[in-house]
Amino acid sequence: MGVTPDEVGRLILPSAEYLCSAIRGHHVAAHRVTRIAAGLGRLYQRGSSARAPRCCCGRGELVLAIDTWVAEHLPVPHPDARLHTETVGAVIDRLARTQVYAYRLLMTVDNVADPQVHAAWYRLAELVDGYTDLNTSLSQRSLRLPALGDGA
Repeated sequence: MGVTPDEVGRLILPSAEYLCSAIRGHHVAAHRVTRIAAGLGRLYQRGSSARAPRCCCGRGELVLAIDTWVAEHLPVPHPDARLHTETVGAVIDRLARTQVYAYRLLMTVDNVADPQVHAAWYRLAELVDGYTDLNTSLSQRSLRLPALGDGA
């Protein structure tokens, strides 16, 4: 497949805002990646602890589905593009796990000012920033990804 020259530089992946909304089960847009992210959110919400279920049934397939979509739709990186350490599927998986954990913690602690709540939301904000930077770099072709299937 591939991307036309007019599409290079525009964000191909959904924004972090749409992605996080989909993970929560809201506004699951027509974008394939947001639908898959919603599936990751459902997997982690079903787990007893959002931090624990690293081997959720179906998780690897969802991560691979994201990575496959990315491989088919993102522009070819510049020849001198630096290598990212993870696939997009792995990044979105971690973002989904962290977001579900942060929401669960917020809803179950007695005091929302608890340092554990603050730490969870701070970590989620860091991951959102990282995803946004990743999305921008991929769209600008300044970053290349590990081989398909290396994210699970």
